[in-house]
Amino acid sequence: MTPLCASNVKANLFASHRNLGVSNDADALEEKVVDLQEKFMQSITLGSHYWETLSSLTKAEAESAAGNWDGYDARPIDRVSCLRAIQFSKLLPMSVPTPEIHIDTDGEVRFEWYRGPCQVFSVAVRGDGELAYAGLFGANKAYGTEYLGDELPNVLLDNIYRVYA
Repeated sequence: MTPLCASNVKANLFASHRNLGVSNDADALEEKVVDLQEKFMQSITLGSHYWETLSSLTKAEAESAAGNWDGYDARPIDRVSCLRAIQFSKLLPMSVPTPEIHIDTDGEVRFEWYRGPCQVFSVAVRGDGELAYAGLFGANKAYGTEYLGDELPNVLLDNIYRVYA
């Protein structure tokens, strides 16, 4: 018997995890998990958060598909950054408010949580998997880089929640 464990209770149900198993049972279990994730995505209660984020990303992608989309020589959206952004969005727990999604002038996808001019946090998702973040929380600032993996880095999640504290 192969146990199925969630390594991070803060993770979204739609997060993809690498299958480290090498048996037929591991492959069969992975198929069941993917089927279950697809069913959750169709649920209004569970899937709406993910679909709302994906819809915003799709709209931002369409608006920035061509070069000079902002009238100031902005680069078109970086396709690899867009794919990484989808991966990032699947890691966001449902307890996190839906972010605004923007395309930076260098073509990277940026997620932003904004409550006011002094309560804002953003994460730029780069094509190489680097997550550059910056936040303003009153007089306090936070910034740095992390890398996209199977789980959302805790520093990002903590700062997202700081916006709404």
